[in-house]
Amino acid sequence: MSETTARDTAASLEAARAVDAALREAGGGRVAAVRAAYEFGRRVLVVQFVRGSWLCAATVDPETGEVTSIVDEGLPSAPPGTAAVAGPPVTTRLGFRTVWDIRAADDDPGLVYAATDAGVGVVRLRSDIGWTLTVEDHHTTGFGATRQVVPVPGGVVGGTADGRVFRLDAAGRVGWEIRVPAAPHTATADAAGTRVLVATNAGALELDARTGQFLGLFGGPVRAAAYLSNGDRVLAGHRGELLVVTPAGQPRWCLPQGEFPERLWVHDDRVYVAGEGGLKEIVVGEGVVARWSAPAAESVESAVVVDGWVFTCAGGTRLERHGYATAGYHGPVPEAYANPEVIAVARAGDRPWLVAGHRDGLLSARQV
Repeated sequence: MSETTARDTAASLEAARAVDAALREAGGGRVAAVRAAYEFGRRVLVVQFVRGSWLCAATVDPETGEVTSIVDEGLPSAPPGTAAVAGPPVTTRLGFRTVWDIRAADDDPGLVYAATDAGVGVVRLRSDIGWTLTVEDHHTTGFGATRQVVPVPGGVVGGTADGRVFRLDAAGRVGWEIRVPAAPHTATADAAGTRVLVATNAGALELDARTGQFLGLFGGPVRAAAYLSNGDRVLAGHRGELLVVTPAGQPRWCLPQGEFPERLWVHDDRVYVAGEGGLKEIVVGEGVVARWSAPAAESVESAVVVDGWVFTCAGGTRLERHGYATAGYHGPVPEAYANPEVIAVARAGDRPWLVAGHRDGLLSARQV
């Protein structure tokens, strides 16, 4: 690495840390600019960001990461919206105490898979006279509590609390089942649904989604993982470090965050990490560009971004709404049912729906 490249890399990491610190201290926001300045003879970084209806600037000590001040600089050019969800929710109940995970099928609009204490529930949004949420089936696997579900073409891949990963077809038949070296924390599939990344304390295990064949192992202890469009893997460690590795396992970029991650996904090559401190949007090679956080909420276990809105779920307690462009906080989702555990987005009737799974087995859905 040349001296110039090393300096550029150090400056980029310094700016990334300053932005992350400023947005954390402010409780959320979307970065607008970062510039170097001098304050009382010392060098500082000034992070300008939008937070709801205000344009703000934070002064950050680049050596310590301390945020020394945050001031309002005026109104942004566009005010935030005021709506998020429409109409009363529709509900159904799976009859099991907890819905641990829910994911919408990519190849079947309105179909949602739910991880339950006994297996995998199959739920569909239907429109007759009005919209209903209907349990079509519940596949009891005999493997114990299912904690993760990953829709793939023609079925679903699941992970259990005791360290099993399995695949079910559309009829609920087991295609394959294996044991992994450590219990899976999260799981995700690539865009084609042919490979699955399972995040465990042994690393991110890559499996063939059709056969269950082991394809590779990435990183050390991993809490969450996902694929970038170029085939690179994004790994989130338990201490908050974000690592991007090539298909050969070579490190390409690292971002130390220092906050515990719960879930991670990639959309349009933006990385979204939900966990301690809220939901963060990250540009690979740059760093955190936005953070959404609700007042007094210490952690976000699940989140979605849809149609200019961000919804966050603090497991078992709160379901909140935020503006995407300005990171403004818009309060709790109205008429939300108690104890939401996880959220996802499904599409039915050419509209997105916010679907929530609750600790008492309830599922609720409403149009966004």
